[in-house]
Amino acid sequence: MSARVALLCSVLVLLGGGCADPGSRRDAGIPDDASLDDGGDLDGAGIDAAAMDGGSSDAGAHDAATDGGMDAGPTDSSVGDSGVGDSGAADAASADAGPTDGGTPDAGTPDAGTPDAGTPDTGTPDAGTPDTGTPDAGTPDTGTPDTGTGSCISGATGHYAIRFRWLGSGAGSTAYVRYDLNDLPDSSRWHVSAASRSFSYTPVFDDPFLGDGGLDLSGTVFMDVELSTVGLSSIRNVTIAIRGRSFNTTASGSFHWMTFSGSGAAPTNLVANSAPYEWYGADATSAFVTGDGGALLRIMPGPSSNSLVVASVEICFDAD
Repeated sequence: MSARVALLCSVLVLLGGGCADPGSRRDAGIPDDASLDDGGDLDGAGIDAAAMDGGSSDAGAHDAATDGGMDAGPTDSSVGDSGVGDSGAADAASADAGPTDGGTPDAGTPDAGTPDAGTPDTGTPDAGTPDTGTPDAGTPDTGTPDTGTGSCISGATGHYAIRFRWLGSGAGSTAYVRYDLNDLPDSSRWHVSAASRSFSYTPVFDDPFLGDGGLDLSGTVFMDVELSTVGLSSIRNVTIAIRGRSFNTTASGSFHWMTFSGSGAAPTNLVANSAPYEWYGADATSAFVTGDGGALLRIMPGPSSNSLVVASVEICFDAD
């Protein structure tokens, strides 16, 4: 029974109160490691019983420090013979919270540097050099002019002329027309073609090795030239000239023509079969009239060879 009372008193001391034994006024101290077992008895508790001195006891200093960091200094239980239990004074030292870290958070220095925008490309755009070259107008007529007059270069006399040439991409290729000049007063009618009295004909370009090459005007092949004499008040002379050669190794050749108004022929063997190409002209005045808006001139090969290579053709008008 005394042990239990002592235990209760020790608990009360820890809680800040005191406990007096009514009979003997004993003051008992409880060590820090005392604990209760399942039966309620002290398990190995050591009771620090101070010697009783004249009815009062001095329990000495009780170390009631808790694990929470409380400093429970000495409990003063010395009370006189008044019989009042020594309740001492509980050491209620404030918990050591330590200084509060109120420092300014380290926000670092913001990177306020100017963004690296690089150097803007303000160079002049590379527009390249525009191609302002003159369009390829084909191979010019390299025939030597025969000191004609006006617009004529074949050696004929005249103020007005129409002129065209035959081109191709190689021997045996398809021949096509290149229009060089039409300075007649009315140039609205202006077309050249090649045809044949045979079927399935395609104009043939040939003889590019001995000269410029030109239309193979042989056998039944002919050229049609559509033009207008509207605007001419008088015609003094008209010359038909071809530039080329006879397409025959043993004979010269010639040409002849016809229109709705007349016909004619160049002298036989006028056109030589030699190179280089030359201009060969003949008088065709009787085949043309003034004011004809639908003139059609047909040119055909003639004797002896009846075969020509025609590079260029010029029709020269000495007219007003």
